[in-house]
Amino acid sequence: MDSNKWRMVKRCAWKLVYEERGITGLETAIVLIAFVVVAAVFAFTVLTTGLFTSEKAKETAMAGVAATSSTLTIKGSVIAVGGPVGPGCCNEVDHIRVKITGATDVNAVAFNPGDILVTYQDDANVSLMTFEEGADPSTTAGATKCRGTGTDTRWCIVWRNANNDLMMEPGELAELYIFTANLTPAVTTNKQFRIEVIPQEGAPIAFQRRTPLALAPVMNLD
Repeated sequence: MDSNKWRMVKRCAWKLVYEERGITGLETAIVLIAFVVVAAVFAFTVLTTGLFTSEKAKETAMAGVAATSSTLTIKGSVIAVGGPVGPGCCNEVDHIRVKITGATDVNAVAFNPGDILVTYQDDANVSLMTFEEGADPSTTAGATKCRGTGTDTRWCIVWRNANNDLMMEPGELAELYIFTANLTPAVTTNKQFRIEVIPQEGAPIAFQRRTPLALAPVMNLD
């Protein structure tokens, strides 16, 4: 075998043993596949995080709207009843009656009287009223219990068209009796007052009225 042929055989053998172009191509493919996998995982993570963040932001926004939106509203007139009830009426306001119902765009809202705060305020009194459970203020005995003794300031409730499930559903009505007879000084003529009803959910309901110049057994304050 002449020298030229021998050199060709050696060159071919060297290529078979030491050539790395195929290995380099395989490594490149592996690196490319790794980049694709990492990019896919990163994209999935970013997408999932974005969706989770958006959902949390939506929940937070909805919670904020629910907290600042009125779920309840006043229906009808605010009525004051003169006292003391019976002979000798009237030289003070015995209690105030107001009807509460669900807002127009609300299907149902929790309305557990035990969890509701009622406050009364005028230029001489600030009082957090106590809910009297199990008393029907539309009856004489119930009103006496709701009125309390001494310096007690209480409120009671009568459900109208309700199923007594502690939920304010469409069409249901709750009439609040807010007894002011034990306030000192008493609520008399030409007295401006403010009452706030704070439910478990939604914004508080506040209304402000003024008693008339002459008291009567029943007074419409609207």
